[in-house]
Order: sequence, then C-alpha cells, then structure tokens
Amino acid sequence: MREPVRVVILGGGFGGVAVAQELEKLLPKLDRPVEVTLVSQSNYLLFVPMLPSAAAASIGLTHILSPLREILRRTRIRVETVESVDLEARTVTTTHPSAHTEQILAWDYLVIALGSVVNLARLPGVAQHGLPIKTIGDALQIRNRTVEMLEAAENTPDAEQRKRMLTFVVAGGGYSGVEIAAEINDFVREAERECYPVIQPEDVRVILLHSGARILPEISESLARFAHRKLAERGVEIRLGARLASATADHVTLESGERIDAHTLIVAIGSSPNPVIQRLGVEMDRGRMRVDETLRLADRSPVWALGDCAAVPLPKSGNMAPPTAQFALRQGKTVARNIVAAIQGSAPSRFTFTGLGEMVSLGRGTAVAELFGRIKVAGPLAWIMWRTFYLMRLPGLERKIRVWLDWNMDRLFRRDLVQLSVQRTERVTHAHYEAGQAIIQQGELADAFYVIVRGTVEVVREEDGQETALARLGAGESFGEVGLLQHRRRSATVRAVEPVDVIALGRSDFDLLAATWKNLGQSLDEVARARSADS
Repeated sequence: MREPVRVVILGGGFGGVAVAQELEKLLPKLDRPVEVTLVSQSNYLLFVPMLPSAAAASIGLTHILSPLREILRRTRIRVETVESVDLEARTVTTTHPSAHTEQILAWDYLVIALGSVVNLARLPGVAQHGLPIKTIGDALQIRNRTVEMLEAAENTPDAEQRKRMLTFVVAGGGYSGVEIAAEINDFVREAERECYPVIQPEDVRVILLHSGARILPEISESLARFAHRKLAERGVEIRLGARLASATADHVTLESGERIDAHTLIVAIGSSPNPVIQRLGVEMDRGRMRVDETLRLADRSPVWALGDCAAVPLPKSGNMAPPTAQFALRQGKTVARNIVAAIQGSAPSRFTFTGLGEMVSLGRGTAVAELFGRIKVAGPLAWIMWRTFYLMRLPGLERKIRVWLDWNMDRLFRRDLVQLSVQRTERVTHAHYEAGQAIIQQGELADAFYVIVRGTVEVVREEDGQETALARLGAGESFGEVGLLQHRRRSATVRAVEPVDVIALGRSDFDLLAATWKNLGQSLDEVARARSADS
C-alpha cells in the first residue's frame, strides 16, 4: 500500500477550516490515501463577525464557537501551539500547553493560515490595560469589565468618579471598533435605564477614537457618514484624527496630549504578523507573506498561505485581498483544490474572487451594507441583511438555531448582566503608571506586592499636611511588602516619578510564595524590618 500523502494545515480560523472542509469533499475521489492534519490553538472555530455581539451579551458566548471535531469528521485535529516551521526539512514543531513537550510533524504539503496577533507593545500601558477584541476570552473580559463598572458606579457617591467608571474608550474606527462601540453603547445604556437607578444617562460616555479623517475607511464615504451620524445620535462620541498614545488603569492619553479619564479601554488596533511567520525568512508584503495568484508561496511549490497572514493578489486590480472572513473562506477552497491538483499533477486554479461587499452592524436594528461595490443599503434593511448573511454562514444547524433564538430573546428581554468569572481572584498582573500617578496610597488597605520592571518610583509619607520623601526605587526593586507581612495599612504613598511598569502579586499568592520560598521570605522580612525601623 502506498504511503499516505501528508497535508498539514496550520491555523483553525476561517481559512484553515475552509481548506480542511473542502479537502474532506475532494479527497475521497483520489486514488491514493491522503492524511490531513489541522493544528489549532483551540478546539473550536470562532465566528469572529459576531464577537462584538457576544461581548455585549446580545448572544451567548459559546453559541459562536463551533467544535472542530464536529465540523471536520475526517481531519486529524491537534490542539497545539505552532512553535516553528522548517521549510527545508518539511517539518513543523508544536507544543501542547499541558504536556509541555515538543512534537515534530512531517508534511508533504503545508498550508499556513496562522492569522495575525495583537501587538500593543509600542504604546505604553496599552498592553497592560487595554482590552483587545480578537478572541472569545477577550469578549468575556470586555463583558465582565462592563458589568463590573456598572456595579461599581451604581454604588459610588462621587459623581465624577462614577462618570470615570462609565467612560468606555474604543480605539480603532474600522469594522471591529465601530461594531464593539455600538454594541457596548447599547448594552450600557439599556442596563442603566432598566437596572441601575442611581446611574443617569449623562453619566455614560462611549468614545470612539480613529486616527483617520472618517470612520470605516473600507466602505464608501456616504455610508461612513451615515454610520457616523447614527452612532452620534445614539450617544457615541467620535474623535477623528485622534491617535492613542498610552494608557493607565484610570485614564487614556492621546498623541495630542489630551487625557481622557476612563477605567475601560477597548483596542481594535495593533495587529501584527504571527511570530512564527516572521521567522520563516520568506518574502513579505507589509507584514504578510507574498503568494502568487494560486496562493502558493513564492518558490515553495508545496506551501500555500491564506487569510490574514498572506498578501493575496486580487485579479485585475492588483490590490491585496482584505483580511476578512468572506475572502478567507474562498481562499480556503482554492487552496484545497490546488493541493488536490498538485497530488494529481494537474494545473492549479487561480484565486478569482473579488468580494461580495461589506456590511457593518451599528446596533439597535441598524447597519450599513455595500454590495458588489455599487449597491448601497443603510438602516433596518441593511441590519436584516447583516444578520441573515452571517446566520447562514455560521457552521452547523445547532449553532444557527441558538443564535437565532438569542437574537429573538434579545428583542423580548433585557441582556444578561451576570459576570462570568473564570479566573482566580488573585494572580500575577502587569500594570503601567504615568509620571505623578500613585501606585499605592498611604492609609489604604495592603492588598498587593509590587516589583518594578521599568522606571522609577518615589516613596513619600504625609504627616500634618507635610510630605516627606523616604526613598526612590528603580527597576528590579520592590515595594508593598511591609503592609502585607505586618497586616497593616499602607504607611506611605508610592508614586511614579516617570512612566513605570510593575508586576503586581495579590495578597494570597504573596503569602504563599513568601511562606514556601525560604530565601525570599527571609529577604522580605529583612526589608520589611529595615523599612519599619526607618519609619
């Protein structure tokens, strides 16, 4: 019996899954065995277009997740992380998050559909305090933060503090940014009206930041103006020509120097190539792998790339295909057909799809749609089209029914305000503070221990209205242990002298670490005694 042809697909998004689905249809017709393996970090396909709706609780979080093993019955699924690709040796190295062991997968044909990753490192504090909107975990975090801010604001007597808690800043005026801003605005204003008597409509602010001259640059100017007007009518503040510069836990700073007091920042910006792709050493085009019109990697006959990570040329125009689901699905089918053609020794197919159009939901029964580049629809009809199109694209009858029921229930009942806490109460976290900002305040309860990663802080004590400087601490030094070890309130204020990044360890984790790590415990005791003596 002949050895099976090994096809390995990297990525469990729309593109990778589309390749596997099409191969499952085509391979039974071949006269030789083919083994298809799909490597994905999760065991489900996330239906990304509905992610903002899930984040704002208008549909169930799990209802936009389709288990890979249900939709790919004849494909081998490996839930692993891709560590590296060796194009010369024709191998892929993966690791499993639990087993922590490397696996080497050999391939005869390789499909790279790894997508992009969120990279906010160039913006101080944004990686630590911004909430991306890319994964189902991101959607859960946004939902929990929104409800958390509503609960806190309802019981805050300080009106200015209440407004800061209810200010939601969204960075990015493309599809994702506009849709999440619209959904969060609807969610918070409906909740305020129905369930939170203390909160007033004027307390709520949703601010959409966009660096360009208009939001939604992907669609026509007339539809973008309609979207801008509708969002503004519903209370969304749109700032054009506004670039995000930095963030802390309680405010956002723009490149202009303007400061916006807010406890919630949602970021729909900052995509960059997957690190695995960056290490391949192949020809790139604006951060995406260059492929030919058959989606084959240049000079790599057994390798194809598609989706967000590939610069796929469009027919006639010469432009690159946008990184959207409708293009990834068609690219997947083309790649599958070309793999079969390579196995059979026949000519490959060109990618000829040019797009059906674009649709963007604006919430509350309104959307904009541009079809085939010339038909423009706005308002309720576009909203019905948006919902119908994506409902039909959702994999599996069960998921279609669940989402359809969610949408109808959303019209009849209030959105769910339950927080879904899936993380431990205390954990190691990263935080960023700007110059002059207090990290811990004298007199407050001690609840965390801090290690400085970058920057400088000053330790000061206030007595009888006079402030005394006690110390300056820099990278590698720590603070906050005195109150934790001696179970007392903070005896001093620690303030950032310059922009500072810290690692924070909650009380219970600090106690466990200090009690079990002998050398650390002794060192911390010595530091605490010395600082207590100085005080």
